[in-house]
Amino acid sequence: MNESAKKAKESQEPKRFTIDSNQALIWTLQKAEQKRQEIIGTKNMMEQEVEFYQGKIKALQAELQNFNDIVLQYAQSQMEADPKWEFKDSPFGRIVKSKPSTSLQVADKQALINHYKGTEFVKHVEEDKLQWGKLKKTLSSPDGEHVVNADGEPIDDVKVVKKPAKIELKHKNAKGNWTTKED
Repeated sequence: MNESAKKAKESQEPKRFTIDSNQALIWTLQKAEQKRQEIIGTKNMMEQEVEFYQGKIKALQAELQNFNDIVLQYAQSQMEADPKWEFKDSPFGRIVKSKPSTSLQVADKQALINHYKGTEFVKHVEEDKLQWGKLKKTLSSPDGEHVVNADGEPIDDVKVVKKPAKIELKHKNAKGNWTTKED
């Protein structure tokens, strides 16, 4: 770098403090300690703010749950009077009733693996692995209690799980979709 470039650079940068005595060293150490204490104080304030806002969020969640309970109690009374009652007339929330449904669930995984061993539904890696998603598509429950395969053969290692209808309170999320999950 040539001499004129050095001078131009020096004129742009603020002059840096240099220590030239023990007094200047003490002053510099004092300033450094003040900055350390400021950092600690700022961190403490941030932690206190987080605790404060977490407390506020907890209180707000309790209030939200209270409102939801009141809404669901009202909805329950309306549905007892009219089982087909639903509420979709508000941009702030909907009340819908899910239909009762059934699903299949493995009762004894190893017994099922043994039953279907050697078929496309059991994949052998180091140990046999049931391909439940694939197998489940071939099973059905004609009476809602027993499970049969595509050939009508009863499958005792799978049980029918019944889910009752339930009332759900829905609200719009940040994307504008109706959901039951809180943001």
